[in-house]
Amino acid sequence: MEISNSEKAAAIQNSIETSTLSQIGLINPKSYKQHNVNVADGFDAILALHDLMPMEKVYTNVIRAFQDGDIGFVHVDYYLFEPTVAFDIHRFENGLSVEHWDNLQTNPKRVNKSGRTMVDGKTKAIDHHLTEENKKLASTFVNDVLVGKNFDKAQDYFNGDVLIQHNPNMGDGVSEFIKVLKDEEQIYTSVHRVLGEGNFVLVLSEGYMENLHCAFYDLYRIENNKIIEHWDVIEEIPSLENQKNTNGKF
Repeated sequence: MEISNSEKAAAIQNSIETSTLSQIGLINPKSYKQHNVNVADGFDAILALHDLMPMEKVYTNVIRAFQDGDIGFVHVDYYLFEPTVAFDIHRFENGLSVEHWDNLQTNPKRVNKSGRTMVDGKTKAIDHHLTEENKKLASTFVNDVLVGKNFDKAQDYFNGDVLIQHNPNMGDGVSEFIKVLKDEEQIYTSVHRVLGEGNFVLVLSEGYMENLHCAFYDLYRIENNKIIEHWDVIEEIPSLENQKNTNGKF
């Protein structure tokens, strides 16, 4: 029985802890395009990276797993070289992953002002018949409010000030979200990809945070056509001369 793309993506990431990536046979060993610009292209580069990890400390815990067509994407609590939270995305052809994107951030291992961690909260997608509608809502919000800086329009995408927040530097609430984005000089310049399953939508964006070139992966949970919950992972994008492949972050 063929497993789903979300299950395959989860299995690939979980195999880091068990050192079984070669055995599970879910990555194309001859054609694997890498968008983590800190890792060289190809399957062998992944195996070499895993060999450097402190395996006595390494763990992987896939918290959320979704799929969108030929894409499987997961939200993971890791210990790799340090406590880490990440989103990993795999594109599958003929049952095998042939392309990978990710975004990683150090996990502070503390709760935010509202007592939430970077990974707790709802995990299961519902409202699968609304996937495209929810993708459009989240995409329009990011393009209109965050990229377009039309912060006065934020009220159109939320139920009042209600927002369950998992960013470690923020508390709950829409007003808090917008205020911290401004205070931390988190500037969105473009949206590159929108993935969704049911009421969960992941938006991949580019921009700057305190003048550092960054990738923003924002996961939104939507309820009754309003954004209700938010998780994110932010990672600095190294300069071109320091990137280990030429495929680009996005």
